[in-house]
Amino acid sequence: MPISLDTSLPESLYPLAWLIGTWSGEGAVQRPGDDEAPDRRIEQQLVCTAQDDGTLAWRSTIHEVDEAAPLPPTSVFARDDDSTPAPAGTGERTLLMREDGIWTVGDPLPGQDIAAARAAKPGDPAAFLSHSLQAQFTRQDGSEETWAGEVRGPRVQLAHSAPGRREVTATRMFGYISGRLMWLWEQRLPTTEGAESTASDAPTMAPYLSLELNRA
Repeated sequence: MPISLDTSLPESLYPLAWLIGTWSGEGAVQRPGDDEAPDRRIEQQLVCTAQDDGTLAWRSTIHEVDEAAPLPPTSVFARDDDSTPAPAGTGERTLLMREDGIWTVGDPLPGQDIAAARAAKPGDPAAFLSHSLQAQFTRQDGSEETWAGEVRGPRVQLAHSAPGRREVTATRMFGYISGRLMWLWEQRLPTTEGAESTASDAPTMAPYLSLELNRA
């Protein structure tokens, strides 16, 4: 589906034009490192709003529902040993997370042919440029996190590291596909007690939240 561009937006938000709006949908929550916890259904309400200062405001509310996780989209992220369905559950809804954020698009990343991208036709992949991106989130418990990454066309990748450390502890990936917003939040698995690691070992990430949203 073509991405329509509202030219009244601040130019800094052009790379995120496809994300602006109100979204709702469902998905699954998984507990990385806890194989005994069944995947459960979640529902998200998301509002992304353009700000006058050229940033994007993010407001997300996610409820966990005591029901088996829906399929799709979560079949993509199912564990290899998922052979039996999760218990049906009670259907009770509880707040999992309320999150407010500010997304700031930075300059185009180096090493790109900016002139060629600007000369390409709108919607042509050749017109996409990778821009740096920072997102600051505040949750209902007052905790704050800063994530960094990039946006390129209808795709976003963000990563989070613990303060004062280089190791990535979580990632978020977003994609605008056939008019839907699909996104995945992965968390680093805890290190097994007694396991040895080296500098070359890549962190093991596992799905935490996976969602498929439609415009509300």
